[in-house]
Amino acid sequence: MQFILQILSTALNFCTVTSAYVGSQKTTSNSHKSLGSPFGVGFDLTASYGSAAVSFSNGTIVTVAQIPGDQDYNDMLRRLSLAASRHLSPPYNNVGEAWEDMPRQYLRKARKAVGLPASQDVGHLAKMLSGLRTVVEERVGPIITAGVTTMHLAALYDEDLHDAFEYVGLKYITFPIGAVGHNILYETSAAYAGYGYGLCSDYKGDPEVCKNEQWNMTDQVVMAVVYTDTALSVSLSNLASAYALWEPPYRYLVDFDLGYQASSLSTAEYWATVELKLGEILVEYPNYERPSMVMLMGDRTEESKFRATLKKVLSDQMQESPEVLSECGRGIAAKGAAEMAKREIFLAKQNPSSCFKATKKEKELPMRKWTISASRSRC
Repeated sequence: MQFILQILSTALNFCTVTSAYVGSQKTTSNSHKSLGSPFGVGFDLTASYGSAAVSFSNGTIVTVAQIPGDQDYNDMLRRLSLAASRHLSPPYNNVGEAWEDMPRQYLRKARKAVGLPASQDVGHLAKMLSGLRTVVEERVGPIITAGVTTMHLAALYDEDLHDAFEYVGLKYITFPIGAVGHNILYETSAAYAGYGYGLCSDYKGDPEVCKNEQWNMTDQVVMAVVYTDTALSVSLSNLASAYALWEPPYRYLVDFDLGYQASSLSTAEYWATVELKLGEILVEYPNYERPSMVMLMGDRTEESKFRATLKKVLSDQMQESPEVLSECGRGIAAKGAAEMAKREIFLAKQNPSSCFKATKKEKELPMRKWTISASRSRC
């Protein structure tokens, strides 16, 4: 029994930030004099590409990188979107699950012991993260810590992201979302923050005031749509703050056969299928509250035919037109992850007892001179 408990302890060793935010009002960042203040880096691992953004303490948030995914990366995301790809992963519900998953965990540890990524999937994730990190460091200097957001995939687990960060030598921020061990920051939450919603107005003030502000934010229904070269996803989610997402599987759809690349195969049939997919949840659950906001993400959301198709779906299914957020859609989730990472780093520096601690090296890390103008929101 002691042996099993040791295995459980090792498998469950995920460091969770000790702050908690719950709450949906628009964020207004304070302005600061210098761009050389502490900053946060956010990565978005989405369909067909990865992107990176940097959030500075003066409120400037800038997308600095977009790297196309290779075939291995795209095939991995497609496979991980399938329910058939699910497997046991920490945290376990009981000792039996831990015992059953032990061979897989031992294999991961053995690979790491000889300098390999914990799994092939971790290797693909790490390759993308490494490329994004290189571009970010060319712009702002060395980075040690970052936040990451990704699609809501059935078989992508927190341990995969954690191990990918470890492999490239970055500290992984576990955001205080959901159950311990399943604290993945999904793109719906990150984009909500990136568009300026769901975070307290003054994260540098009293943390209890910030927490209470987010706790009292009004819950709203949000339709989140991701459209890239390789995939289309749509969800009907409930959000209070950016940390409080309710997005059950039956209200989230993703199709890796409906990316923009497929539009040339059979134009009329393709767009008819896209229309059905965009409206599927609204049609299947007619009594659900309609979304008050539509958030667009991905590098193909500006395509005119896509926008026309979405407009038709909203018109057919809703009596009142919701607010549609689409500015900088290709990097908006990375920007939200960067803003949230910046806040978690600041909180950790103020709270020595936090599980996520800022190291001395991180506190003293210099930053290269930022040469662009300090616009509040820049694509």
